[in-house]
Amino acid sequence: MFDIIVVGAGIAGATFAHKVSKFAKTLLIEGKDEKNKKETLLTNIFPEHNCEFLRDIDYSDKSLFPCIHYKINYMSHKYNGIVDSMEFGAPFGYISYTEKLIENLIQNCEDNGGTIVFDEKILKISRTSEKIEVISNKGNTYSGKLLAIATGSYGFDLQKSLGFETPDSYKGVYVHLYGDEDRLKDLSDFNYLFHINHNISDKGPFFINKGNDRLSTGFLGKSNETYEEIVSKLNRILDNYKPIQPYIAGLKKGQVKPVIGEISKHPITNFSQDRAIVLGEAGGLVTSFFYEGLLGGIVSADLASKVIEPLLKSSSNFTRSELYDYDKELKKKLLDTYFKNGAASEYLFYSSGSSMKIIWETYTKFITENKTIRRYVWEAIRSIEGYDVKRDRWLGEQIFKNLPFLTKIALGPLFLKAMFK
Repeated sequence: MFDIIVVGAGIAGATFAHKVSKFAKTLLIEGKDEKNKKETLLTNIFPEHNCEFLRDIDYSDKSLFPCIHYKINYMSHKYNGIVDSMEFGAPFGYISYTEKLIENLIQNCEDNGGTIVFDEKILKISRTSEKIEVISNKGNTYSGKLLAIATGSYGFDLQKSLGFETPDSYKGVYVHLYGDEDRLKDLSDFNYLFHINHNISDKGPFFINKGNDRLSTGFLGKSNETYEEIVSKLNRILDNYKPIQPYIAGLKKGQVKPVIGEISKHPITNFSQDRAIVLGEAGGLVTSFFYEGLLGGIVSADLASKVIEPLLKSSSNFTRSELYDYDKELKKKLLDTYFKNGAASEYLFYSSGSSMKIIWETYTKFITENKTIRRYVWEAIRSIEGYDVKRDRWLGEQIFKNLPFLTKIALGPLFLKAMFK
């Protein structure tokens, strides 16, 4: 009998298992085998605002965080909207080799006495007032007091069986390119490129995350595209799309093919049921504009662990009413602030169709000219505590103010609706 069963060993599940294994008998189950899990490469932006929710990690470890994140390029066809963190005295955070970070978190769980099971998929869940049980494809049954679902976009049947909603799911693709460190430095001095083009995607940006000796690049596909079409488009972009050629020239694709898979966003309504909670991407805790999931995964894991520890000590039955503090904390920390801004930005940019280009160019021009907006970006990436959504309304007003007259007339209703998202 375990105290806590965690299904899914991505960033949310691994962080949660790392945290709760300090005070609970923990089982972490991952559907991939250990070898394939370790071979999945993830080069991510790791903002400073993540660190306050995952403090007991060595951020000086270069195998986990190979370089500091100093500079962003919000790029349109006309402008490089550069935000240099050192203009305000401190870096944005780190670049993470997230597969190594996850491996480290899983090892910490095991060192704390946790049990790790790879290559086992959960097929069925049963729940009583005394316990919750999971049954695997290998015929094993595991019992626990509480179940945490952290399966990203790949366990929706499980969470539906417990009465949870599921978030909206989209197709994403990324690939790694390689070159020596000097070559990557010669190509660009930013760590993160964020570019919007309606012809590439109407759901998210094209991105570049740059580490040492490798970078990750890709995009969120359009709703009606197949996986084959998305991979073909990525290859055409890498070979021919002029705006990004200066930043990838001479880099080589590795042996690993482009990674394609589901990405989910738009948070579900409830994150807790009797004896069960949902963490991270499985609950749609991915920022809708940037479609970045590390923050949602780490924050949900941290908040859930803090709610659960005293309940476990008091021999709780982990009813929905007892677990509801987890929902309330998520609402306060993420949903009513940082994610509210993301929803408005998503609607404004991705719902504007062919007008996306002029809105994005106006925004990137504004970044180059206005120190206040650059500071707001820096502050939001440094900390989400006290995040002020009024700043985002001000930014929307500034973008609208700088649009051509006829464009203002056409897009006025869009901007007005975005203000109330």
